[in-house]
Amino acid sequence: MAQMKVFGWTNPAAAVARNESIGFTVGEITVTDVTNGNQWYWNSSMADAYYVLVSTGAVTTSNGFTPLSQSTAVAATISGFTNAAPGVITVNDTATFGFAAGDTIKVSELADDDTATSLNGTFTVASVTATTITLVEDTSLYSVYVSGGKVSRVSDTDGKAIPVENQAIQGITLGTGVVGGNNAVMVAVVHGENVVV
Repeated sequence: MAQMKVFGWTNPAAAVARNESIGFTVGEITVTDVTNGNQWYWNSSMADAYYVLVSTGAVTTSNGFTPLSQSTAVAATISGFTNAAPGVITVNDTATFGFAAGDTIKVSELADDDTATSLNGTFTVASVTATTITLVEDTSLYSVYVSGGKVSRVSDTDGKAIPVENQAIQGITLGTGVVGGNNAVMVAVVHGENVVV
């Protein structure tokens, strides 16, 4: 038996491409536009971005389905760390990893200029936006950020330890050719590449 997931959505007034996190490697997908009756299909033997319009059997080679896959994502990737009072870390994404004010976080694998206290260490979160983590600590006397680094949650506001969890994306991009019409009600049926025993 293969893994399977069914999900639905309603397109905005101007339908756009979308990324869907499925939780497993996609083997095949069928998307149905419930409002307009169109249906699109893709399987892993087809090239990325291809799709078949089920009603006619026509194959299109762009703006279709493209698998998304990362092997491991257990921490946000750092792209900047400001020496300031308070310090500010710029990352690729905070929501995926659940960063919140009051968390204790760990910065690791970061290259700094080694002139003072390293930016690799443990800090407390004061506030969070989509791509920044503002710290409680003053980092103005720390070493200067050079490159790289990861930041992960160690504990929450109550001091409860946060287990390490792989947040890697296993999913699919639905291009503009298969996302359906404006305001359309959509349903997708996804089958996994791997067998469940």
